[in-house]
Amino acid sequence: MVALMSRLRLPISVRLTFWYGLSLLLLLSVFVAFLYAGFHVSLHRDFNDQMDQAQRLLLPAIQNEGEMPVLVPSDAIRSVAYQTDGASGTYVRLLSPIGQILYQSPNFTGHQRFRPSVPTAGTEASYSHTWEGAPTRSRYTPVRDALGTLHGWLEITRLESSIHRELHRLEWLLAAGIVLGMLVAIASGYGLAKRALRPVAMLTEAANQIRVTDLERRLPANFGVHDELTDLADTFNLMLRRLQVSFERERRFRADAAHELFTPLSAMQSEIDVALHRPREASYYQQTLQAVRNHTQRMSGILDGLLQLSRAEGLEHLVLEKIDVSAFVVQRLYRFKSKAVAQQVELKHEVTPSVFTSADPGHIEAILDNLIDNAIKYTPPGGTVCMTVHRDAEEVVLSVADTGIGFTEAERAQLFNRFFRSDTPAVQRTRGSGLGLSITQALVETYGGQITASSNGPEAGSTFEVRLPCERRSP
Repeated sequence: MVALMSRLRLPISVRLTFWYGLSLLLLLSVFVAFLYAGFHVSLHRDFNDQMDQAQRLLLPAIQNEGEMPVLVPSDAIRSVAYQTDGASGTYVRLLSPIGQILYQSPNFTGHQRFRPSVPTAGTEASYSHTWEGAPTRSRYTPVRDALGTLHGWLEITRLESSIHRELHRLEWLLAAGIVLGMLVAIASGYGLAKRALRPVAMLTEAANQIRVTDLERRLPANFGVHDELTDLADTFNLMLRRLQVSFERERRFRADAAHELFTPLSAMQSEIDVALHRPREASYYQQTLQAVRNHTQRMSGILDGLLQLSRAEGLEHLVLEKIDVSAFVVQRLYRFKSKAVAQQVELKHEVTPSVFTSADPGHIEAILDNLIDNAIKYTPPGGTVCMTVHRDAEEVVLSVADTGIGFTEAERAQLFNRFFRSDTPAVQRTRGSGLGLSITQALVETYGGQITASSNGPEAGSTFEVRLPCERRSP
């Protein structure tokens, strides 16, 4: 049945209605079976109770005259319907020990006689048989005297047609109830299924309207109740947001690369066009080649920075190691010592020993190198760069403070943007791509950390603070 429904590709609402109707049919069938069995047993119990009552009233009214029993009518046995004919009547006969009819009740008149089935064991017994085409039950009770001598039999007969008629009527009522209940259940089940699946139709319609150029749209998630479909819509919206961020990142990458590479390429083309416009001296060609080489170096730096940024923003599978950040800081400061001496900048550090985090060593190196390199680059001769490391609760705190050029509040809001470089002469005189802080921010946020920058203004120095979790945290 399941395979057939799969091949037919029925809608979910139809399949839900089918399974709901089938389950209800099975439940109703079991309930009806128990109800029918209970009613059947109850009718037969009432039938036996009526025969027991007739037996209790008739036995005391039987007297033994000689060898044969005689039924003596009295007021006590008036409740026995031995004069009533039909399904409600009780047919009574007195029989001899060998089954000869000694007495029969008035309601036997007009009916065919049936042969008594006297028990051979001499004990009470009941037999079901057919009388005049109707199901009948007869009970034979021995009639004995005080000494236990058998004098005859009391035969009580009642028609079972009333039981069968009631059971037949009950069968029709139960069948009609099942059919009517199934029709109502299927109709209501289909309506409920359609109503319950209406959010799915809304999600499908909304999803079909989303295009690559329209990723800011979201699926509806407010269906009036928070359920599994709400969670599904929220999950899809989260996926759409990630896709939107990814597409925007790629689009921004292409735009930034094209914009930043266009300037050196234009300069290179101008230098080459001027050199080829007319014959020049060898020294001029040498200067042109040197200028082209500088432009290509700048382009290489931009491409390298863009690739690093793209990899940093797209990190998914991290190889985490337990890293002693304190030792890393001392090591990287030693690496930059010669550059600091060349620029007459003093390097200092205040490092708390044994401060650990979980990260990729290469990423920690890139974060430290970018921050230290920027601090030295933008600190004038005679200035100081101080790096501190300590633990704050469950975070590793790295801080790089310098006495350099600083920045304004407006510049602080753009420091971590791609290719941003301040317009101040000190910055413009220094070579750079404007990608270092963007790469650093992407790496820090990959590990669930945070980077902030602060300054008291131009020429007042700056401080960059990085906070990373001490223990492993899901990116």
